[in-house]
Amino acid sequence: MKFRRIPCLSLLLLALAAQVQANNFHLVTESFPPLNMTNNGTSFARNDRVSGFATDIMRKLFESSGYTTEFTLMSDWDKAFNSAKDKPAYGVYSAFRTPEREEHFQWVGPLYHEDWVILALADSDISVSSLADLKNFKVGSYEYDGISDYLIEQQVNMEQAKSDALNVVKLKLGKIQLWASSSLTGPYVASNFRVPVKSVFKINESSLWLAMHKDTDPAVVEKLNNQLKLMHESGEIQQLIASYNG
Repeated sequence: MKFRRIPCLSLLLLALAAQVQANNFHLVTESFPPLNMTNNGTSFARNDRVSGFATDIMRKLFESSGYTTEFTLMSDWDKAFNSAKDKPAYGVYSAFRTPEREEHFQWVGPLYHEDWVILALADSDISVSSLADLKNFKVGSYEYDGISDYLIEQQVNMEQAKSDALNVVKLKLGKIQLWASSSLTGPYVASNFRVPVKSVFKINESSLWLAMHKDTDPAVVEKLNNQLKLMHESGEIQQLIASYNG
């Protein structure tokens, strides 16, 4: 009898381990305040050291759905993106859902919405009424950003920086006249440097998503989407975003 129970026990332990694994996910992101950032200002962090309102949304979403998560903030967006693309049980946030990416992931969202905007110093008299007008100015942007890629496709000459913090400094010093950013990120970064800015043109409106590895159980994705919908309806998402607005 003892010899018969050992295989059964082994199978039970394997089943339990598989269940634990199926309920545990690894979420990766990049530093992009106030969406995702570290508690100590570094370019790499794990778990509790990763903050930002998008991270708070992820924590609440997975916890309320009954799943456990690990978090890694990486210094390189491409590395984070490819981790979620190549590794089962991984997801990357916050990602634009584009036709080129569609089939490579399963999607949870939209998590939240933002505007793509052109920012100027608050006391600037620059007026912009079309994308064509941007060709008359020095426009700064973040080199890994989808906004920058879009404007380059529109043949706007961009001066790309390694971080949006550099764009704030360049704007203040007059090295650039305008700054392409998001309505959520740009004003937040500028306020940290005490540089007042204003939006002078809205380029586009976009949604940000959680992109899960394509082999993620569809039932998990459905559960996350249902829970996210409840969070939107209750106003919880907007409350988490507003908590970072000072």
